[in-house]
Amino acid sequence: MHEGFIQTELGRVHYVRAGSGHPLILLHSNGNSVHEWEDVLDELASSFDVIALDQPGQGDSDGLSRHTTIDEYCDSFIEVMDALDVERAAVAGTSIGGLFVISLGARYPDRFSHIVAIETMFRTDAVWAEHWPTVEALFAIPTQERAVVEARFNEVSDEFLTRWNIDRNKAGSKSMMSTMWAIREYDLGGWAKKVAGPTLLLYGAKGPTIATRESLEASVPKCEVIVLDNSGHFPMNDEPGPFVESIKLFCGS
Repeated sequence: MHEGFIQTELGRVHYVRAGSGHPLILLHSNGNSVHEWEDVLDELASSFDVIALDQPGQGDSDGLSRHTTIDEYCDSFIEVMDALDVERAAVAGTSIGGLFVISLGARYPDRFSHIVAIETMFRTDAVWAEHWPTVEALFAIPTQERAVVEARFNEVSDEFLTRWNIDRNKAGSKSMMSTMWAIREYDLGGWAKKVAGPTLLLYGAKGPTIATRESLEASVPKCEVIVLDNSGHFPMNDEPGPFVESIKLFCGS
C-alpha cells in the first residue's frame, strides 16, 4: 500500500492505493476520508487495484476556497485517474460519493466499467428545505458525541470515535455544509437517467436512504439493487464481509 497526492484544478488530492487487478476507485461520504474504507480495503485489494481518494476540501486533500459543484469534484477525480494512468475503472461511492459516481458514469461513460452508488439519498427540493435544519445540526458542528455516532453504526470503538471526529474536524463545518449544498443543488434524477453503464445501488436496510430507493431506481436505466439487512448508512463498516462480496460479485471479480 502507498499514498500520495495529485495536483488538480481543485488543489492536491490525497489518495491511498493498494492491490492489483482491475482498478476500483473509492469515494467517501461527507466529512470522512480514505479511512472510511479501512475495514474493507485489504479484502478489496486482494481482487482489485484499489484507489481511495480524499474528496477535495476533506481528509488530507487541499482545502477549498469557494463553493464546488458535484461535477467539479468529479472532474478532479478524472485528473487523478489521468495522472495515475488509469484509463478505465470501476467506481464506488458512499452518500455524496454516490452522487459523484452518478456524475462520473453519466459524463465519462468510457472511463467506468461499473458504477456502485452506496446509500445515495434522493430528495426533492421541498424535502431538502424541510430537513435542512437537521442537515445543519449534523454537519455544521464537526465534533460529535459518542451517542450521536453510535446511533449511526452497529459498533463504535474508542479508536473509531476518535478517527471519526478527526476526519470531521479536518473537513470543518464550512466544507461539510458546502458539500451538502452541492448535493441539494444537484439534479440527481436528470443525471441518473444518462448513466449508460451497469450500476449497482447498494443500501443498508437500517440506513436513511432506503426510503428513497424507488425514486433513484426509477431514474437509473440499468441498475441492480442490493440491500444489506444489518447495515445502516455505512455498510462497509457495519457488514464488511457482505459488502466486499457484493462489490466483487457485481464488478465480476
